[in-house]
Amino acid sequence: MDTRPCIAALLLSGVLLLAACAPAATTAPSPSPAPTVMPTTPPSPTPAPVFAAGSQVAGVDVSGLSLDAARERLAAELKRTAPPITLEAGEATLSLAPATIGLATSPDDLIAKAAAALQAGKPVAVPLSVGLDEQALRAQLADLAALAAIPPQISVISSTRTISRSFAYTPGMILDVDTAFDEVSRQLSAARLPSTIALTLSQDLAVPKVSAARLQAEVEAMADTWDGVVGFHLYDLASGDTVRLHDKTVFAGASTIKVAIMLNAYINLAEFSEKQEFWLGEMIKYSDNISANHLLEAAAGGYGTALAFTGAEQMSTMLADDLGLENLYLYVPYEATDFIKQNKVKYKCGPKDPVGEPPYTETGCALRANPYAIAQVYKAIDACANGEGVLLETFDLLSADRCQEMLDRLATNGDKSRLVAGLPKGTRAEHKSGWISDTQADNGVIRTPGGDYVISVYIYKQAPTPDAIWPDEQMTPVIAAFSRLAYTAYNPIKLDPDK
Repeated sequence: MDTRPCIAALLLSGVLLLAACAPAATTAPSPSPAPTVMPTTPPSPTPAPVFAAGSQVAGVDVSGLSLDAARERLAAELKRTAPPITLEAGEATLSLAPATIGLATSPDDLIAKAAAALQAGKPVAVPLSVGLDEQALRAQLADLAALAAIPPQISVISSTRTISRSFAYTPGMILDVDTAFDEVSRQLSAARLPSTIALTLSQDLAVPKVSAARLQAEVEAMADTWDGVVGFHLYDLASGDTVRLHDKTVFAGASTIKVAIMLNAYINLAEFSEKQEFWLGEMIKYSDNISANHLLEAAAGGYGTALAFTGAEQMSTMLADDLGLENLYLYVPYEATDFIKQNKVKYKCGPKDPVGEPPYTETGCALRANPYAIAQVYKAIDACANGEGVLLETFDLLSADRCQEMLDRLATNGDKSRLVAGLPKGTRAEHKSGWISDTQADNGVIRTPGGDYVISVYIYKQAPTPDAIWPDEQMTPVIAAFSRLAYTAYNPIKLDPDK
């Protein structure tokens, strides 16, 4: 048997045993491995701020968008909505370019307005009308209002009664610029610029005034229906416009000259006694003839019928020489026929009929008037009451207060059947009327809401016989009709536009 593998095994075991029993050998420590270095990652940039939810600029939603992104979206939207806006009002239209009224259509301008809210993280609402030029918009709306305005329609209401006419009107329609401005501004602030803005017209509350030319035509038409002669003069105290028809035709002056008798008394008397005050009241309120004669006497410096002749001529000279008025005079006191016969008084007289301009009337020679001249007396007194005019320049005893006192006296006239009958109740009329058998008249200053004017109306109708007297029922309504026509020219009657 071969014993060599056994011996080898035994030898190996002995070696291993010796190694285990031998002391441990000292060895140098191994170096520590270097730490593993991980590669570095660059830091993330801070996110760009974005607009808070609910943010709008010029009606464009920019929620969640950065400044640049919002600018891009806004630019695209504005480019799409930039065309002109059509304004409509009634039948009128106007093209409104945003640039003409200063609308901020620049994205940069609008975004700049929103930037502060972006940083604060709060919702923002920037309207498109930022930078709206209000004055420019109002100017555009004023142009549209001029195009859209529908003027009032003037008409004439005729009555079956004696030559009765009145002016009336249907109100016009207007665009109220203030209301339109508010509406346009509101719509310009909407989410998108509208392509059309419809504006509503409203009723024009202004009362129109009839033109002098239109009044002239109606005066002439109405006078043509009168079987006689009409003299008419109207003077607008504000504008100076006049309406005239046969206003230099001469008529019998009757009691209309009493306004000049009052003026003459004020010119010559610095103050009035109790009796003189009474005479003034009786003459103006009730057209008393004897009181008129007493005032002529007083102005001439005394008392008695003979002095009344002096006063009458004194007054007539004042009217002709100082005021330059023709065919306006009184040379014989009232009710002086018997005195003339008894005392064989010679008195001044004007030229025989016909006098003045055609058409002619029967006047006598001592007491005459015409619409133009008598109207100038009222104009002069009114101007004096306002501190100006020929009366203050010429007569030392007159003042604005004394002239106003004359107007106040005229306003107490008790005659309500002529001029006053054509006026609404309560209208102030500073007037003096007069009447004889074939002639009636009324003249004065009328104060109305639509304007003040001087009016003079004389009517004449030849009597069928020398002793005939036309009744008031035939004559006074004619004067009232001309008074009504004139009043409604300044204050036309409003008609319902829906009827």
